[in-house]
Amino acid sequence: MKYALVTGSSRGIGSAIADRLSQNGYCVFRNGRSDSPCENYIKADLSKLCGVNSLADAVLAKTQSLDCLVLNAGVTCRKPLREIEYADWQAVMDTNVTMPFFLIQRLFEHIAENGSVLFISSALSLKPHATSVPYGAGKAAANMLAQNLVKEFAPRGIRVNVVCPGFIDTEWQKDKPERLREKIERRIALRRFGTPEEVADVCLLLAESSYINGAIVQVDGGYDME
Repeated sequence: MKYALVTGSSRGIGSAIADRLSQNGYCVFRNGRSDSPCENYIKADLSKLCGVNSLADAVLAKTQSLDCLVLNAGVTCRKPLREIEYADWQAVMDTNVTMPFFLIQRLFEHIAENGSVLFISSALSLKPHATSVPYGAGKAAANMLAQNLVKEFAPRGIRVNVVCPGFIDTEWQKDKPERLREKIERRIALRRFGTPEEVADVCLLLAESSYINGAIVQVDGGYDME
C-alpha cells in the first residue's frame, strides 16, 4: 500500500488531487480546517505551527512512511496594496511558505525512498497579476523553497516538484463576474479556465515519475501566450 498526504484537500484542486491519487492505488490522508465525513480526513489549521504538529502526529499514528506529500493548503489576501496590514501579509506567508517548510521538517524522515513531494503553487508566482501581492510573492517563495529542497532529498531518491495552476474553476474563481472571466479567458491561449481534474492529472504524473525533479510545471492553458 502506498500512502499520501494532501493538505488543503477538502475541496477544489486539493480534493481532485486526493481523488486521483486514491484512484491510482494510494491510501490518501486528506486535510482541511473544517469537519468532513471523508475517510482518513484530519482536521488541522495549517496556518499555525500547532496545526502542523497536530496533522503530522495524526498521520504518523497511522503510518510511518509516506510515498507522496502534496502541499496544497493556501490562502490569499485581495486587499489593495495600501490596505494590507502586517497580520494580512503574515497570514499568507505562514500558510503558503512557512508552515509547509515545518511540515516537511516534521515528516522528513518518514517520506519513503523514491517518494515524491509536490508543492501546489500558482501561475501568479511566475507572471504578476494584480489581485494579491502577498499571494504572488508567497507562492514565488514556495517555488524557491521547493527547488532548495531538491538536494536535501536527493540522496534518498525523493523528488521535489512544483505545479503552478493558472485560472482553474474552483470556488475561488466561479464567483467572478462574467465580464472579468471573459477578460481572463482572452489572455489564455486555450480560451477557457482549467478544471481541478486537469491539475490532478499532472500531479499524478509527477508523483509517479522517477526522473522529473526540481521542475516548475505550469498548468495554465497558455496564460499570456494568446
